[in-house]
Amino acid sequence: MKTDNMPEVSFGTYKLRTLLKKDAHDYYEIGKDPINIKYLTWRPFKTLTQAKSAIKNIYYKRLNHQEPIGYAIIDIPNNKMIGIIEFHTFDYAENSAQVGYLLHKDYWGQGIMSQALKELIKVGFETLNLNKIIIKSIKENVGSRKVIEHNNLVLIDILKLHHYHVKTKTYHDVFVYEIERKHYYGTKTKGDL
Repeated sequence: MKTDNMPEVSFGTYKLRTLLKKDAHDYYEIGKDPINIKYLTWRPFKTLTQAKSAIKNIYYKRLNHQEPIGYAIIDIPNNKMIGIIEFHTFDYAENSAQVGYLLHKDYWGQGIMSQALKELIKVGFETLNLNKIIIKSIKENVGSRKVIEHNNLVLIDILKLHHYHVKTKTYHDVFVYEIERKHYYGTKTKGDL
């Protein structure tokens, strides 16, 4: 997989660009707030060092496997990282990847993540040549599920009580969505007619 030339993508006053180590300050600001990461499995950052370590040991380690680091979502006028959207959990046998994302709560409800996901899907199929893109969301994360459904991913399974969430100390149903290359190009062609 060729990941050394991931495209920078702009939409409105936002852009996706490769996550940089210098983004640690903004990542810390997002990740220290429990509301921003309510549905994620990790606990809020307590120090800037934790954010730096996460960028180095999670995102940059992907380069060892020739996988993309991930994108920072940038508010262009403020030159500020407001979130992350990324491919992870690559399955080379079926040429697929899962997607994860995180957005600062001040930017929720504005359609930013829906547009960022649309652009990431495009990169997945047109740059990385993936066959399938998968997104998983727990049932309670209604906002995330709306973003996924807005981008034409299909609900293929509901895994009952599949995910134990360490913060809630309960099991949650996991909704599994996917979009395949043929569906992406079929939808794109219909939309361009």
